[in-house]
Amino acid sequence: MDKLMNKKVFWTCLSFLTFGLFSYAIISKIYWINVFVIILGLLINKKGSDTLFTKKSMSTKNKMRRKNNL
Repeated sequence: MDKLMNKKVFWTCLSFLTFGLFSYAIISKIYWINVFVIILGLLINKKGSDTLFTKKSMSTKNKMRRKNNL
C-alpha cells in the first residue's frame, strides 16, 4: 500500500510539473518547451495512468475482457 501511494504521489507531482511547464511555455511564448510537455504527457499516459486512475483502469480492463469473451 505504501509503495502504491509513493507511485501515486510521484505521478501526481509529475502531472502538475508538466502542467506548470506547459503554462510557463504559453505565458513566456517559448513554444519549443512544449516538446518536453508532449513527451512527459505521453510518459504519464503510458506508464502512470494505471497508478493514477486505478478504478477507471479496472473497469476498462473488465469491459475489454467481457468484449473478448463474446
